[in-house]
Amino acid sequence: MFHNFSLKKTDWFTVLLVLAIIGFGIVALASVMSRPYDGTESGLSDYLSHFNREYLKKHIVNIAVGLAALAVFLVVDYSYFKHFAMLLYAGIIGLLLLLFVFGAVRGGALGWFVFDSLERAIQPGELSKIAIIIMEAKIVSAAMDEHGGLFRFVDVLKALAFTAVPFLIIVRQSDYGTAIVLLVITVCIFFAARIKWYYIAGAAGAAAVGLPLVYKYVLTDTQRRRIDVFLDPSAVSSDAKYHVEQSKMAIGSGRINGKGLFGEATLAQLRYVPARHTDFIFSGITEAVGFIGSAALIAAYFILLLRWIYIAMRAKDNFGMLLVVGVVGLFTAHIFENIGMTMGLMPVTGIPLPFISYGGSNMMVNLIGVGIVLNVYMRRVERTRLHPNG
Repeated sequence: MFHNFSLKKTDWFTVLLVLAIIGFGIVALASVMSRPYDGTESGLSDYLSHFNREYLKKHIVNIAVGLAALAVFLVVDYSYFKHFAMLLYAGIIGLLLLLFVFGAVRGGALGWFVFDSLERAIQPGELSKIAIIIMEAKIVSAAMDEHGGLFRFVDVLKALAFTAVPFLIIVRQSDYGTAIVLLVITVCIFFAARIKWYYIAGAAGAAAVGLPLVYKYVLTDTQRRRIDVFLDPSAVSSDAKYHVEQSKMAIGSGRINGKGLFGEATLAQLRYVPARHTDFIFSGITEAVGFIGSAALIAAYFILLLRWIYIAMRAKDNFGMLLVVGVVGLFTAHIFENIGMTMGLMPVTGIPLPFISYGGSNMMVNLIGVGIVLNVYMRRVERTRLHPNG
């Protein structure tokens, strides 16, 4: 079970880059959640007195829990994930169904188990992303091993069915952001498995017919207004586009160099930016570090994803390759959707920014994803070096 575990084989590039983003996220969260500064602060104690220590402490605890989960998914040889895939998948489905009985509504979505005594909440929808990555990698890699790719309709249908179950449950709970992420993960795994073009054409045709119907008959009024803001901001009420307008105002006020972290009375600190510590934290970051700083953060994400694509290509088997591809799909969906929605380029769906947004379940899933990638890299097939004399 712990075969080939060696810290010497760890991808330290990924480790250092992830830790750098997490460290920046701690500083950014401390900045946007602080009480406004007025310029009279003269020492470290003055600045610390403005901190929201409650959020900082919880955020650091979330990171610690996530690192512990990372360790579990790192030390166990990823080939054993196949044996636990169905159990993990069934457990997540059970938790999602229990939400209908014991779940709490936040942001219009039924997605949380809230433990008031611990001042904590767990979001099973986040955990379902890892379950789908492992389950889809198991199913699709089996098809690749036997037939060379995801070619047979029965294999495509089987893989889609395993995504459809949690997807439909989560849609019923009005958590459309999480549901979209599950689809992105599945699509990325399908493409990596060289799915036939006619399946892609069929899916595109089904989406063209189904999406308008979903918009009209499935989405709530609030969710439709969010899409309307994205498609035609001038045609909707000021209330409907409030979140996006405030976010864009904060981003614009950062200009090139930004106002500085822990700057004087930023819009984020003054609470003009909604959900400034979770879904819209990128707005507060850009206001603080400007275009240059936010571009550097986006570049760091981009480099990390490129590194993981390289790791997927170095995997020793199809299962490992698809695990990493699934993680890449997970992070790509979160990064593009979160940053896009803060700038009005994507609909508002409540997707957090990886490693930075406040939230325990999301942070744990992010770090589990990192653990899976490191696991696959650690157990890759080493390239043999030829002796100079042949």
